[in-house]
Amino acid sequence: MSEMPYPIKDWEQAIKQVKSVVAARININQLGEIEEVHILAGSGRVPKQIVRDVESILAAQFDLQIDHKKISVAQLEENEKGNSVIEVSNRPKLVGVTLRTVNGMAEVKVEMLKGDTLLEGLAEGPSSSHNKLRLFVEATLKALEPLNSGLLFVTEDVGIIQLAKQHIALVSITLIASTGEQSLTGCAIVKNDDREAVVKATLDAVNRKL
Repeated sequence: MSEMPYPIKDWEQAIKQVKSVVAARININQLGEIEEVHILAGSGRVPKQIVRDVESILAAQFDLQIDHKKISVAQLEENEKGNSVIEVSNRPKLVGVTLRTVNGMAEVKVEMLKGDTLLEGLAEGPSSSHNKLRLFVEATLKALEPLNSGLLFVTEDVGIIQLAKQHIALVSITLIASTGEQSLTGCAIVKNDDREAVVKATLDAVNRKL
């Protein structure tokens, strides 16, 4: 296979110059336009700062303009001690995930705690490998319905990628509101369970909207 005529490696190397960035992976479409930028970083800086720096360095070095929504940042948990207690306590906490498969169909249940309130979401569908991951996104969104103030979230895609020897769950969701549509992305490092990582990536995508 011949190499792509776009300096993807140069772009990725430039992104690695950004403070706290450990690794970077860029996906482009057939026109050579950047579709996704996946970043693995330490947690010494907030993701929004890293995204802004990535936008700036690509613009300065390569004259590339990229929508910040296409940039996702996964942070290494062992460095996440800087998160404020208030921020963590205000977010739903994952309690458990369950999966049942019968005759080619799957049933997924996601349980979370918001303060003292138990949130539960169920989703059913065909039990193919990819669709089961999608069902965990759907079940998470259903569990969050009591918190979303009438917002409509639509699952677009979900997947597991490898970046810097880490497996990362990525989720793409569309928010439909009276003002129009908005694309949301979330990511989470896979530790022991792909399914839990997908739930956490879903929460990462929608937390700011809840």
